Amino acid sequence: MRFLLVIVICIPFFTFSQAYNQLGKPNFFGFHYRHLLPMQQMQSGTQKFSDSLLQTSISPIDGYTFGGMIRYGITDLISIETGLYYTQRNFAIQSTITDSALTVNQRLRFVQFEVPVQGNIGVQLSKSFYANAALGAAIIFKPTSVATYINPYDKHEFRQIGLVDINKKVGFDIRMSTGFEYRNKKAGVFYLGATAFVQLQPAFIFISKYQFENFKQTASGQVNASGFGLDLKYFIPYTRPGRLIFQQGPIE
Repeated sequence: MRFLLVIVICIPFFTFSQAYNQLGKPNFFGFHYRHLLPMQQMQSGTQKFSDSLLQTSISPIDGYTFGGMIRYGITDLISIETGLYYTQRNFAIQSTITDSALTVNQRLRFVQFEVPVQGNIGVQLSKSFYANAALGAAIIFKPTSVATYINPYDKHEFRQIGLVDINKKVGFDIRMSTGFEYRNKKAGVFYLGATAFVQLQPAFIFISKYQFENFKQTASGQVNASGFGLDLKYFIPYTRPGRLIFQQGPIE
């Protein structure tokens, strides 16, 4: 369902991208998949919160981003890339009640949408291979708060909440990418690279709750969402009667 939603949203991008722009360079439509990896070096590793007897740790685990994108050609080697992405971040949570050694493990899934804008510079290494570097930012929309709960024993309840303030649903990040691509007039463009991104605000406010009858404990704090991802991109080869759209474009 999510995949179909992104495809439907990307149809206007596809229509716009398969045309020559005002600079006489073609635009290209493609698909982008990013595998998100947690990195302790970017302060996106395990974070711990506690309140008296309740101790909770939240750790990012592998997530993903996918969506449609366009490349707006400025010259043969310089372009601007933008698109619309769906991102799912996954977290592993462990909560412990210290006086009873009661421990539970839970998972939390957090969804956001992204509109990135990056300037891209290519360096030609051979007839078909290029090295790329890109720098830019992204607008991030966080549609809703998320929560999960578990009752490991009767009357014991652990509830984990990723709270998005109604006034902070929109955020921004800064990102830098590098990679290599293979360009072929008939097959299209295949890109393999990596992206580091730093969000300028927390992803959400994390609230960990424990309740046993009338006894309650709550630990909370902000969760950082910076990270690192491995990128796969594919730009579609598109032809028109009498000429390839790649003619005089970034593929030579």
